[in-house]
Amino acid sequence: MIRRNVGTVLVVTALVILFLIAVGISRTIGHLAELVIYITEDLFGIVLAVFVLERVLARREERRWLGAKRWLHMILLEAIDDLLRQLLPATVPEEETEGETTVYEVTGERVHFGEVAVYGLLRMLVSPDDKDLQSYVFWYARELEPLKYASQAKAALADAREQIRDTFGSSARLMEADITTMLMNFEQAIVAAMRHLDSAISMRDQQLEEVSHLDEESAEQKTREAELQLAFTTSIVVESVVGSAMKPKMWLEAQLHDREGGSSLEYLQVNNLTG
Repeated sequence: MIRRNVGTVLVVTALVILFLIAVGISRTIGHLAELVIYITEDLFGIVLAVFVLERVLARREERRWLGAKRWLHMILLEAIDDLLRQLLPATVPEEETEGETTVYEVTGERVHFGEVAVYGLLRMLVSPDDKDLQSYVFWYARELEPLKYASQAKAALADAREQIRDTFGSSARLMEADITTMLMNFEQAIVAAMRHLDSAISMRDQQLEEVSHLDEESAEQKTREAELQLAFTTSIVVESVVGSAMKPKMWLEAQLHDREGGSSLEYLQVNNLTG
């Protein structure tokens, strides 16, 4: 940074000295007015080239990659929504009212190839900050069996991480700085979650190894406790991942919504995309 500033100062100083020399020579030979005209024309040309033409070219380049960026945003949004679908239950029964609580819903259709691509947006109806979200995941883990759910969650996290890493590898130049930072933080959250799930599964397996030394009733009690502990730990980990996923998800939704100019995020359309 210091070297760059010194270089800039030297260039500016040289230009000022050359300008003063040119002014002195022009005054000596009586052509100061012509010098002012030439300098004005040159400055106008520089300003036009730097601030106008450069901006025009930048906008043209941006429009050139607009379709690719839009499709990339849809792929990333689909990857996050697919992860949430695998981690969360769509509905959870309410014991008191015998009704159901809807955790999320999918609007529209899934992505398909053709003249028009329509994305089925996953809309969260339970906020990650909702105190009941963790209990919903806990219920879901017990419903599917804790070990099965923890293994499925770990596999889903690994797939989402691979998708993000592949995107970085193939399309990094198309990604804005904001979403790049968000995805990097999200990937770190996924890595931490996978590590915690591994620890929780290992702890569960260690607890079950002790069951063989117990009588039948104690063994059943110990097994239930180990399974519940795994379900509880997994629910906390998943709740954290969902919270980390929402920031890039909302950013991507906003980008697609703004570019389409629609009034709703329920149907996100990308025109003239074929595959």
